[in-house]
Amino acid sequence: MSDFLLSQILVTVTLIIECFAMQLKNKNYLLALLSVSCFFNGFHYLLLDQPTAGFIFLFSSLRFLISIKWKLKWLSFASLGVSLLITISTYIGLLSIVGFIATIFTTLGSFSHNDKFLRLMMIIGGSLWLVHNLLLWTPIGILVEVIFVGSSFIGYYRYYLAQKPMKY
Repeated sequence: MSDFLLSQILVTVTLIIECFAMQLKNKNYLLALLSVSCFFNGFHYLLLDQPTAGFIFLFSSLRFLISIKWKLKWLSFASLGVSLLITISTYIGLLSIVGFIATIFTTLGSFSHNDKFLRLMMIIGGSLWLVHNLLLWTPIGILVEVIFVGSSFIGYYRYYLAQKPMKY
């Protein structure tokens, strides 16, 4: 089996998990599922010779678990520092930069106490990962981010927009 095919199988696991993760109202369950999805996504990127994205996602798997228990601002900044070190040490060009910028948003969201802010940051970060995956051309990875961003927006709409009464 080729590395590319195996990478697409691994990212399919990510796709299945993320299809419904952003629909969960319980933020801890959502973060736990994102941790698992990042684990599979990280190996997907490593198989595609994308060390920055691969190691950022593997670290993000741990970061999401940490952020379930602790919402400390300094942990958010420490996580960003680790992600920056990963980016510098594995730098391969534009994709490394796009991945790091996307990670800034998802990190800030994951350490937030505010579910609404978390969802907005995931939409922005996921959109940037979509750009990354388009540039890399990983078909299932593209689908993952389209579904993740779409699901994030649907979840945001359900919990924060649809519940507001219409003003006339």
